[in-house]
Amino acid sequence: MLLRFLPSLALLAALLASPAHASVESSYKAAREAFQKGRMDLFQRHAAKIPADHDLAPYIEYWRLKANSPGVEAQRAFIARHADSHLSQMVRADLARRFGGEGRWPEFREEYRQLPRPDQELQCHALRASLQDNEPTAEKVAIALWRVAKDLPSACDAVFTLLVERGILDTEERFIRLRLALETGNQRLARELIARLPQEAGMDGDALTRGHAGDEKLLATADERRGQREAALYALSRIARDDPARAAALWEQHHGQFPAQEQLYGWGQIAMHAARRHDARALEWFKRAGGPHGEAQLLWKARASLRAGRWLDLHNTILAMPEPMQSEPVWRYWKARALKALNANFPANVLFAGLSREFHYYGLLAEEELPVKVETRPIEYKVTPDDLKAAEARPALRRALLLRKLDDMGNAMAEWSFALGGLDDRQLLAAAELARREGWYDRAIFTAERTREVHDFDLRYLAPYRDLASAQVNQNGLDEAWIYGLMRQESRFVQHARSVAGAQGLMQIMPATARWIGRQLGLKANAYKEMNRPENNIRFGTYYLKRIYDDLDQSTVLATAGYNAGPGRARRWQADVPLEGAVYVESIPFAETRDYVKKVLANAMYYRSRFGGDSVTLKERLGVIPARRAAVPENQDEKAPFIE
Repeated sequence: MLLRFLPSLALLAALLASPAHASVESSYKAAREAFQKGRMDLFQRHAAKIPADHDLAPYIEYWRLKANSPGVEAQRAFIARHADSHLSQMVRADLARRFGGEGRWPEFREEYRQLPRPDQELQCHALRASLQDNEPTAEKVAIALWRVAKDLPSACDAVFTLLVERGILDTEERFIRLRLALETGNQRLARELIARLPQEAGMDGDALTRGHAGDEKLLATADERRGQREAALYALSRIARDDPARAAALWEQHHGQFPAQEQLYGWGQIAMHAARRHDARALEWFKRAGGPHGEAQLLWKARASLRAGRWLDLHNTILAMPEPMQSEPVWRYWKARALKALNANFPANVLFAGLSREFHYYGLLAEEELPVKVETRPIEYKVTPDDLKAAEARPALRRALLLRKLDDMGNAMAEWSFALGGLDDRQLLAAAELARREGWYDRAIFTAERTREVHDFDLRYLAPYRDLASAQVNQNGLDEAWIYGLMRQESRFVQHARSVAGAQGLMQIMPATARWIGRQLGLKANAYKEMNRPENNIRFGTYYLKRIYDDLDQSTVLATAGYNAGPGRARRWQADVPLEGAVYVESIPFAETRDYVKKVLANAMYYRSRFGGDSVTLKERLGVIPARRAAVPENQDEKAPFIE
């Protein structure tokens, strides 16, 4: 299968290697560099060497356009000429931004409706237009936008000004957003909101800083100002983050000075942080809170109920979630599990049956819960030579491959994503196959995952470097499907992928860890610098995973969590009693690690199906997590490599 369409590959490679192509490519790179440095005279000299019909010519024209402060007609002309490039959408977005800023709403709407993924700034312009036209749902959408904890572009300010003028965005709404900002640690937004509070509802100038530091004195001082009390609640939350019991003792002493709703919210914050720390008292504190207050508290009450085996509480907490949250696969699955535990088998199986048709972690788990397997075999399709030929003829795909070759990855990925718009399943699979042939594995997987009815799981679950991986898997006695599931999640098989923390490629080993592994393997001192070579990278990654696996009771779940977050944390998240593997995973405090473990283990199931061998269910793979053997220090340095 991997040797399909070699004549086409050879032809493309020959074309790209020709002197003419090399000359154009070097001229393009020189023109790009000159433009970025503002050297327009040098830019024009290099740009003149690129033919007008070349796949890269739109970029030359785009840079010329950007350098000349274009008018509306020039922008529209560019869009018409280069409709097959993502650059047309960038210019269209600029045009819509111009019309929105000038309040030219009919023209704005004409451009906006043709943008498949408008950014937040443009969405705010569109919402402002809807408010001015008094569209029925506009005010509801605008309030939902206000109630977010993230920073928003300045274009959204005009939307909020309209809400203020209509008496909708009042002081209470400002406090709702302030609380969200404090809960998520957005200090910049919090300070902006505090500055706009009326004086009689504000807080002392140093109150936010003291709250962030967990100053207990804020709790002990009664204050009529709502803002000052919010600073005290923030301090309570910060204390609870590190020591829920201490926070509970302080709140027991001082909560009577606060209004009833603030008292309940305070208990809810203590309970939420306790649940994150797997403190058994979390549900008791949620009870004192009168139930969760906000989505974050709801999520952690659900996880605390699950970890405690309180199925009725879990079911009722899920029912209290907003409808969009209830509809997420995670809560559909656990609602079904709760119903099953409560002997409501028919509604549970209805939920399991629906989930079992979906290709993800919860779909696999749901399928295993059904008493009778529902036939959900997907339609498999293999790309034909004609399909591939049609994909190669798409200008945006060709351009993306060429830009990747020139290390212009931002534009390469943008062109690729643009090219996928409107493609049917067979066309998507052809594009995925084209990416696979070029060794662009992450785009191949990304593209194959977009199919809806017709699929190719060999493309979704690629297995490059299998000869290298198999040798290391056998040497370390690991499960090949698990290794590939982890490698796919870590780097999508990109050799040069680099995380924000500095981990490089394939299995994403951190530099400090790589140095330690090199010493354990008895390699030369600078061996860790060769992590860009797949054979070294996979060798180091499998060795490290094996060490974690053996140290963590040979549990696939614990080792996967430990690989991502550190073995100390994986141990600390164990309970005092054995836990079902799926329950342990669901109660991992870090969202990134929780999602990571689910995806790695689901990937492993699909790779096991592809590779063959002994069949094992996902529930068996998750297993039972043994009870924690000893306390793990809170201050253990998780950034250090695994040490014996």
